[in-house]
Amino acid sequence: MNSPKEDPEFNPANRWYDNDPVLQRALGQLHQATDKQQAQVALNIIKIVVEHQLEDQSNGAIEDLDSALPYRRSWDDHRQHRRWYDMHETLSSAIQLLGDCPEDLQVKIIPSIAQMIEKTIQS
Repeated sequence: MNSPKEDPEFNPANRWYDNDPVLQRALGQLHQATDKQQAQVALNIIKIVVEHQLEDQSNGAIEDLDSALPYRRSWDDHRQHRRWYDMHETLSSAIQLLGDCPEDLQVKIIPSIAQMIEKTIQS
């Protein structure tokens, strides 16, 4: 599977997640979800990203958790974007965390995140 930036349909003017049709559709579904479902998905996204980041670390020591996480912008810097998910701090942080992941990790985990969103909304 090619990374989104290698796709001829890639448009850097879109939001980063709009360049991945699977994630775009999943976040569209999430936008329509209840607050409770959005909170559950946010926590699961954070868990998935952190687990995969730790897995990718050579020693996986818990002391290295902070260095295992991708770069994170401050909340004040991020919320100026005023996306629909910015109203829910945990969801905003989860989407930001996913967006800040290396592309190879995004490609690896986006399908499972999309499935998790669909399952959560259907329940």
